[in-house]
Amino acid sequence: MSSIHLPALHNLLTLAYERVVYPCSTMNCGDVVHRSTLDPVLRMEEKGINPQGLALVLAALAYLTARPGVLEGAFDYYVSAKLQRLRDTRAYTKEDLVLGKKLASGGFGTVYKAELIDHAIPKSEGRDVILKKAKEFGEAEVWMNERLMRAAPECYAEFITAFDEAAGGFNRGPEPLWLVWQYEGDFTLWDLMQKKDFPYNMEPMLFGRELDLPKGPRRRLVTIRLVMQQILEALKATHRTGIVHRDIKPQNVIVSSVDRRVKLIDLGAAADLRIGINYVPNEFLLDPRYAPPQQYIMSTSTPRAPPIPVAATLSPILWRLNNPDRFDMYSAGMALLQMSFPNLRSDNNLIAFNRRLETFQWDLPAWRKAQERRSSRDFQEGFAMLDLDGGAPWSLLTQLVTYAPNKRLSADAALRHPAFGGKLGAVFSGSVRRASEVLDNLTAGDWATSSFSKGGTGRVESGLTEAQLSDELGARGELPPTLRNASATVAWWQNRQAAFNRAVALREARQKRNQRQARKGRPQQVIEEVVEEELPAPSARRRNSNKVGGLILPKFWSLGQGQGSTSG
Repeated sequence: MSSIHLPALHNLLTLAYERVVYPCSTMNCGDVVHRSTLDPVLRMEEKGINPQGLALVLAALAYLTARPGVLEGAFDYYVSAKLQRLRDTRAYTKEDLVLGKKLASGGFGTVYKAELIDHAIPKSEGRDVILKKAKEFGEAEVWMNERLMRAAPECYAEFITAFDEAAGGFNRGPEPLWLVWQYEGDFTLWDLMQKKDFPYNMEPMLFGRELDLPKGPRRRLVTIRLVMQQILEALKATHRTGIVHRDIKPQNVIVSSVDRRVKLIDLGAAADLRIGINYVPNEFLLDPRYAPPQQYIMSTSTPRAPPIPVAATLSPILWRLNNPDRFDMYSAGMALLQMSFPNLRSDNNLIAFNRRLETFQWDLPAWRKAQERRSSRDFQEGFAMLDLDGGAPWSLLTQLVTYAPNKRLSADAALRHPAFGGKLGAVFSGSVRRASEVLDNLTAGDWATSSFSKGGTGRVESGLTEAQLSDELGARGELPPTLRNASATVAWWQNRQAAFNRAVALREARQKRNQRQARKGRPQQVIEEVVEEELPAPSARRRNSNKVGGLILPKFWSLGQGQGSTSG
């Protein structure tokens, strides 16, 4: 009988929270620490997820990953950038560059075409590069290029290196910085827009062939839509890193013959708002022909950037409050306007358009109504193209060129706009990637003319200089002070130069070791003699060349300079 009731009695006892025992058997008598006989939740013995804690963690993650990305920026600045410097053992200096033709000159620098020769590799063939002698903001421009080479290398001209000739690793004196890019192609979007057959002249470069469509609004829209899509893709990648370009215009869009797509160039005016590099309140670096009416990327009351960790932590708040990326979106809309309307492809007409648009309070539909009454053929053809696909291209344009920044589309939202036709846009991008060849009979052009000089200072085909723009538009304030002493830029540049100097020292040590080994054995001496026969000795090169800023300059350059060569 008792054997039957004992299991039932045991089950009843185990259902209770506590066994019925004497107090001292569960207490540390004489001690304040004891077990409570209350609810298990109060004893903190219940296992599970705390909803409040989970909500707090999710909110923190959402904030840290919100644009421009605190976590991503910290990883890039403290890990990716350092790993890049460790992996990149190339240490090109002035001795590796042979200066060529001068392409453009402006207030912020001079641009040359040059040849880069890696002397560490015997018999290495030189490659064409673009060389910029930066007078101002050079350190910040190097940061922007290296940052975007890690984040969006397909969207920008390939950046190779930069070096500083000043002592101490930081450019405090008159000595300039030298920046080097891969030579991508012969034409900018601006160059091609000046031709009467635009945009048909872009088809071989983007599609590898001419489109099998009759000339007209539909065919023009196919090419212009693809160009605009690729510009927006580049801006999306740029803004995702917290960088605002601040100088989007056709002159700064290169048509790459390497990748058969358009890419952005010239980051001299760009600002990294994630950590505050090249950003100073109350400053504007812009081209007034393409800039929005506000002229500033953030409120003029925004304080100067604090130390990098603090700036990065606060960046999502400032980005949300100011929408600084909308500055570039207005400029992209102005580029679309010029691609659509041939009448707006000259500086004077574009300036007149901006003044007239201001009279309409930057209301683009109101401007269109007034313009349609004039019955201009060029404008009629542009409106006909923009009205295709149910007016989606015109709708996109009106949501880019508008006064209020918060009403402009972001790059991400613009790419989702019906103007790009959803899957149709992906088909066109695929066509570019699968294009088999580019026509070889294109006439040569100087793609860097006015590309890297700030504000379109290199004058090309009805282009205006900075002084002429100032006369046309009126004074808009003094140029901002140099940013070479900005703390964030200084700290980063010093770290970069330290790594660069170590790479140069390692390269020189390797070259000396190779020279010692070459003197020990005859086979190596034979190789050395062959190399010396094919490469002129340094003394011979000095006799047959001049030097500009330490760069080797062919003899014909000095002759050209003495025969009436002009400077931009």
